[in-house]
Amino acid sequence: MLTQKRKFGDIGEKIASKYLKENGYLIIKRNYQVKFGEIDIIAKKDKEITFVEVKTSNNISLIRPEENLTRSKIEKLSKTIEIYLSSNVIPETYTWRLDLISIKLNKETGKAILEHFKNIY
Repeated sequence: MLTQKRKFGDIGEKIASKYLKENGYLIIKRNYQVKFGEIDIIAKKDKEITFVEVKTSNNISLIRPEENLTRSKIEKLSKTIEIYLSSNVIPETYTWRLDLISIKLNKETGKAILEHFKNIY
């Protein structure tokens, strides 16, 4: 059974995926999981693989969603990215980066404010 937090996070990931597709990205994988952690979205645009961490909060929270991305979480993401890159065939001409998509969601209206922070690592 999914927790309320997980359901809320899934809504944010759907919004982020839609945004990425509308901006020319191809979604390769959602919720890639290994022992060390999880990558919310793996996408490709041109010759670049983009690993995306999605942070979602509600509109009444005093903390911005991106403030919930800790150094520890970035280290886990880094290890997870290394595993993904070593276990998948990626052309040598491709580059990669880690992005953060921050979503502030109003549950009542369904409207979201999205910010895309590129190359955070």
